[in-house]
Amino acid sequence: MPAKEYEELIGKRLTASIYGAKGTMLIGEGTILLPSHIEKLANFKIKASDVEAVEVQEPETETESEPELTTEREAREVSGGSAADTREKARLAGEHLNHIDFFVHQNSIVPLEQVEEKILPYIRETAMRYNMFQVFSELKDQGDYRYKQILGVAVMATALGKRLQMDEEELALLSTAAILYDIGSVQLPSSLINKTARFDTHDYAIMKQHTVLGHELLSKSGVDPRIAAVALEHHEREDGSGYPNSLTGDQISRFSKIIALADVYMALTSDRPHRPAFTFFDAVEEIHQQILRNKLDSVIGITFLDLILVRQTGCDVILSDGRRGKILLTNVNYPTQPLIVLENDEFMDLSKVFDVRIQEVLG
Repeated sequence: MPAKEYEELIGKRLTASIYGAKGTMLIGEGTILLPSHIEKLANFKIKASDVEAVEVQEPETETESEPELTTEREAREVSGGSAADTREKARLAGEHLNHIDFFVHQNSIVPLEQVEEKILPYIRETAMRYNMFQVFSELKDQGDYRYKQILGVAVMATALGKRLQMDEEELALLSTAAILYDIGSVQLPSSLINKTARFDTHDYAIMKQHTVLGHELLSKSGVDPRIAAVALEHHEREDGSGYPNSLTGDQISRFSKIIALADVYMALTSDRPHRPAFTFFDAVEEIHQQILRNKLDSVIGITFLDLILVRQTGCDVILSDGRRGKILLTNVNYPTQPLIVLENDEFMDLSKVFDVRIQEVLG
C-alpha cells in the first residue's frame, strides 16, 4: 500500500517526466500514475510535492471532441488518421511550400496569408502527435530535400515550443517562423541550391547570404519582426561561432535558438550528398555534444533531448551485436545509452557497456 502522502497522486497524469538522482528517467511524461508507479516513487525517494501531475479529465460523451490519451501505448497509436491520409497531408504541405516559393521568386514578397491558411494548420496538427518517428517517415516521401527539411523543422520546433510552455500566440508565431526560416534560399542561384557536391569556399560564402536575404524579404513583407529575426539568426551559435553576425547567448532570440536546434536535428538525420543520414542515437549524441560545447542553448537543448527521448521508452531496438531488445529507461546524462531489456529478459545498461551500442530504433 502506498504511503499516504502519495495516495492523492494515483490516477493523475504526469505533466513532466520524473528522473532519479543520477538522471535516469523513472516515469515518462503523460503516464497515468498507478499504485506500482507510486511504489517506485517511494523507493527512489521522490517527494510527492516534486511530482507534477494533473487530474485526468473524463471525455464528454455528448460532444465530438477527441478523448484524452490515457496511456503511453494509446498515445503512440494516435496518428491523426490513416497512414495514407497523413502522407497525403504531408505531400500537400510540400506542394503549398513549392507554390509559395514560386510566388516569392516572381514577386519578391512572402504571401503570409497562404502560409497561415495552407501550411500552418498541418504543422500545428502534426506537432501534437505522439509518434515523431511516424511523422518523419511520412516526410521521407517528399522528393525535395528543402521541403522535407522545412516541414520537419516546423513540426519539431512547434512540439518543442509546446514543451517549453509557450502560450498559443507565441506558439503560432514560432510555427510561422519555422515555416519561413529558410525563405532566403529562394533568392539564391538555382545552380547552388541544386548542387549535389560539397560547397567550396566560394559557394559557402554565397550560401550564407540566405540569412540576410531572408530577413530583408520578410521585413519587406510586413511580418512580425520576431519571425524575420529567425531568418537572420538561425545559424548563430551560443559561443559566437555562427553567422552572419557572430551573435552570442542572449543576443540570439529564443525563437531562433529553438529553430536552430530543430534545423540541426533534421539536417543530421537526412541523407546529404557528402554523407549518409545519422542514426537517431548518433544524432542525439551529436546534439548533446554541441550543447556541452556551448554551441546550442543548454536549457532548450536538454528540453529537446527530453522531448525526443521520452518517446523512445518502450521502443524496440537492434543492438550493434545483433541482439534485439526494448528501451526500458532513458538517461538525460547519457542520452544515447539507455537501459535495455533484451529478448531473454536480461537487462543491459548501455552507459556501463562500452562495446555495444544501439544500431537501429524500430519504433
